[in-house]
Amino acid sequence: MVVFDPYSGATASLNADRRFVAASLSKLYALLTLYRAASLGELSLDDKITMHSSDVWAYGSGVLSKYPNKYPVGYTMTLRECAKFMIKESDNTAELMLNRYLGEKRIEAELDRIGADSTRYWNPINTTTPNDILLVLKKIADPSYTSPQLSAEMLELMTNTSFEERLPKPLPEGTRVAHKIGSYESTLSDAGIVFPEESGKGQEYYIVVFCEGAAQVEAIETIQDISLATYQTLAR
Repeated sequence: MVVFDPYSGATASLNADRRFVAASLSKLYALLTLYRAASLGELSLDDKITMHSSDVWAYGSGVLSKYPNKYPVGYTMTLRECAKFMIKESDNTAELMLNRYLGEKRIEAELDRIGADSTRYWNPINTTTPNDILLVLKKIADPSYTSPQLSAEMLELMTNTSFEERLPKPLPEGTRVAHKIGSYESTLSDAGIVFPEESGKGQEYYIVVFCEGAAQVEAIETIQDISLATYQTLAR
């Protein structure tokens, strides 16, 4: 785990440079790469993308593959809508669509650019470290890296997702948590930015937690415990 307080500059961590299976946290790489490219004028988030048969990933989370009558092969959406499926629903098909559109080399280059040197993006296996995920979160939240509007839009996609049972659950009602979960076999994770104030702005902190080798219930309870302890320490 790693916790970072941007106001004091203090960091608390445990095994923060250890490699874990990234699972769906890798969707944050595609999100950042997409919005960075939009900020540079290399694409528009209103550009269209079409679902190919090779994109359909029936395993794991998401809605695109589960409702083929509503979202058949050939279904077309904007890049913004695809990103929303990928983050809000952790949709694996949406991630494959954006991976194809952006290209894995472009995503890997983005990881290199921000210094996430310990992350292996499907080469040969999808692994990362808590510290590297922290770097990705910092760039997502940095309005100067994309733009104030695009940064805010990414954070909005990460807020009130379909998976709120880990970092957000033990926190007081109304606490904003912009986050992304990951689940693969016995590795469960959640990573995000917590905004303790009711306004959802200011005094935020960053938190990344991986649990490996525990039962799912125990892992989720551990993430919740760490989330609450961090909130009690850092919330002003």
